[in-house]
Amino acid sequence: MPSFSGSFLYQAAQGSTAQPCPCRLDFDDETLTVIPGSGAPLSCDLGDIDELIPKDYELHLKLYTGDRIVLSRLGKSFQDLEHDLREAYRKRLVQCLLLDDLEEIERFDGNAELQSPDGAFSASAELRLYQSNLAVLPQGQTGLQWRLADIDCVNFDDARYAVVVKSGNETLLLSRLAKRTSEFLERLQSAMTEVSSRSALSVRTVFPFLSPEQFRRAAELLKEGRVAPIAQLASIHAKTGPALAEKVVRARSKPYYDYLTNRTTPDGFYAGFMLIRKEAEPESEEDADGPSTAAPDLEGSEIPAQTMEAATAAGEDSDTEMLHWFIFPLRPQNGAGVSQIAAWETTSRIGRATYFFRLFNPEEACALGEPARAAAALDHAVRLLNRGLVLLNFRRSPIYLPDDALEMQPRYRRYAIACRKLPAVRFLRSSFLGRALHTSPQSWQKQVEHLLLG
Repeated sequence: MPSFSGSFLYQAAQGSTAQPCPCRLDFDDETLTVIPGSGAPLSCDLGDIDELIPKDYELHLKLYTGDRIVLSRLGKSFQDLEHDLREAYRKRLVQCLLLDDLEEIERFDGNAELQSPDGAFSASAELRLYQSNLAVLPQGQTGLQWRLADIDCVNFDDARYAVVVKSGNETLLLSRLAKRTSEFLERLQSAMTEVSSRSALSVRTVFPFLSPEQFRRAAELLKEGRVAPIAQLASIHAKTGPALAEKVVRARSKPYYDYLTNRTTPDGFYAGFMLIRKEAEPESEEDADGPSTAAPDLEGSEIPAQTMEAATAAGEDSDTEMLHWFIFPLRPQNGAGVSQIAAWETTSRIGRATYFFRLFNPEEACALGEPARAAAALDHAVRLLNRGLVLLNFRRSPIYLPDDALEMQPRYRRYAIACRKLPAVRFLRSSFLGRALHTSPQSWQKQVEHLLLG
């Protein structure tokens, strides 16, 4: 554990400031501890730091609470401390951004400028390119990550000598990459091409009857890790819905799938698929039946953990599997108004439960007003829900465990921090209503009715 000596100052968010005092500073891969010469020590998770800023041989650490820790009088050890602490901080940040189990391709140093309705910044940053994600770890700002499948376009701006990356209503300008600019652009585009190739192969496997133009439209809708409305897929070809039901819904999942399709809204439901990386050790028994391991069926016999045909054809190794799922916005009990509850069901593997989420509370649903506005709000909520599931790599335990378990159990604490840093994960947990266990179709249906009436 690295140890440094210097001076320590604590500034509370409301303005009160303690007197600086000598201290010893210790940190490891997860925890920072400050031990003053007199008084009580201070300790925090490195993930609780939102900003780490060097300034005039001082190191300013802004915590998520708004409080600040200022470290100074470090002498010749300042540069070593800044480097080592920043490396530990970034490693922990990657864990809390839920990226640590992804395959990393390369790292680049440059400048990142974010333009977003939710906030903007421009700062020096380390860029980490993963097989399926792009992470931006800026100095003096909280990090962020984008899934490659969510990126709409990548261009090079000659005037600003910057790589321009757009996703929805957000834009990233990545510059000051120096001689590595071309390398970064080529590697990013190559990684995006690989994601697109996997998506195309999976879409072709499920919908082999589509014409080239129909295939192009379907592939644009049904990208890996994203959800597509069944109604829009059906507008491309009438056989898309039946093909999904036939090819990605296993026999034991069919009773649950049929029940939910009969309870969905008139505009239909959503389908999605994603190549999931296996985990060396599931975090809980519930996670063990997800995308990463074999799970016992209802009678106790083993169901092999198989990859889908598309993944096999793509030459994926045994560390990955294809997962298919559906999100069903359910009709309100009175049959009128916008859907307030959605069900999430995996069908290409035998899961142990169907998960239910509240998309809106009754007051929010009533305030949506005209049908077009309500439909847009519903679509946004479903996609935000799906993004949260994808960011969790479809682990179940971070969805249903109580807040105390996430905060107090070390193996889950990164999810508590992820809720603060990732709005989609925060929405997912706050929307969770409950789950209906797949004990039997009859028992499951009773659980569903109880949840929906509650």
